[in-house]
Amino acid sequence: MKTKWDCLFALFELKEARLGDIARKTDSQTSSVRQKLVKFLKDGIIIQEKGAYKPNKNNPATWSIFSIMKFCRSRGINYNPFLTREFAQMVQVGLGKEEALLSDFGSLDYKTVRKYLTYLSRVNLIFVASKKPLKVKFVFNPVFDEVLALSNLKKAGRKAAQKAVPSDAYREIEQLLARLKELKRNMNFADIDEEQKLEFTSASTQLEGNTFTLEESKELLLNDVVPQDKKLKEANEVKNYYAAVNYLLNHLDRSVSIDYIMDLHRIVVFNLGVKEGARTSDVSIKGNPFYKVSHFSEIYPKLDALCKKINEFMGVKRTTREVVTFATFVHNEFQHIHPFEDGNSRMTRLLWNYVLMQNGFPLINIYSNTREEYLSLTKLARERDDAKLNLFLVRIIKDNLYKLIRLA
Repeated sequence: MKTKWDCLFALFELKEARLGDIARKTDSQTSSVRQKLVKFLKDGIIIQEKGAYKPNKNNPATWSIFSIMKFCRSRGINYNPFLTREFAQMVQVGLGKEEALLSDFGSLDYKTVRKYLTYLSRVNLIFVASKKPLKVKFVFNPVFDEVLALSNLKKAGRKAAQKAVPSDAYREIEQLLARLKELKRNMNFADIDEEQKLEFTSASTQLEGNTFTLEESKELLLNDVVPQDKKLKEANEVKNYYAAVNYLLNHLDRSVSIDYIMDLHRIVVFNLGVKEGARTSDVSIKGNPFYKVSHFSEIYPKLDALCKKINEFMGVKRTTREVVTFATFVHNEFQHIHPFEDGNSRMTRLLWNYVLMQNGFPLINIYSNTREEYLSLTKLARERDDAKLNLFLVRIIKDNLYKLIRLA
């Protein structure tokens, strides 16, 4: 059944339409659509002129609704929950906490909060910090600002952020890894592993601006279907990255080397009109003049040093804390070397996973919905801070493991 928000979204797409046009687009009865539009007219979200409806561009609420819908549609997310006041009230509470317990939402209906939190976890807009008791951290994403604005709610001042990873977080990761290993012994994880590859491919390309949704990426990779409104270059980016992920997984037994990195990069940028191999000129990070990358003359010596560090690290049994911390160092170091003209961040996430998977971790996905927070700690950071990035990546790892265990 179509909601009032579906009717409004149809009008956004049509830009200006009569009642019958909206009814046809939503496959609804004209009388039903009319009833749904009455409240929007009253609130000034839309206006009616000469029998035609159109969005009221002078109303800030209209823009908030449009931004929320655009965000959700571009990610294959249901926008209906995001547009309710209860959802906005929950977001207000959650954003006011560094990590929120269920009891923090006490003024709201318990079942409703659980339902919304479950959905936000599924679409990767919250991290699950612990299961018992349930504790969540809301991802920094501008869509939540629009949600609050729509309900005229102010963002509560957030408690001071943690500056270091709690010691029990690594112990919890160890327990989750042990549980996952036990499940893999007793179950066939082939389908789950394939799903993880598809999600990682989709998210990693989206983090770089690719507009393919997860479902579109799956259709492309499994059935070779390219949506009519998508560019061939974007399709090739997704295909290439999926091939690079498979290459990585099939060659995990290899020591890392400059040749290994170049092989991976060649797959990532194949047929994209991007120069293969190390860059031979200086580059800068768009939008961040403070981000320091290596001079092109330093690329090979620094890559060689990084490869040696990685191989030396792999030669000794390490604690979970050491593995995760070193993987974070590798992530930041490779990005700051920035060896290629394009594809550096996609390569960074592959190399980060190489370190983790060599030490018993599954493929770990950095969610596309964490893009703003992730970029603020990497390419858009004013200065390098491995500790802050490590705290973020620990949350990412824990959340991935929780989801994998739940799927089993």
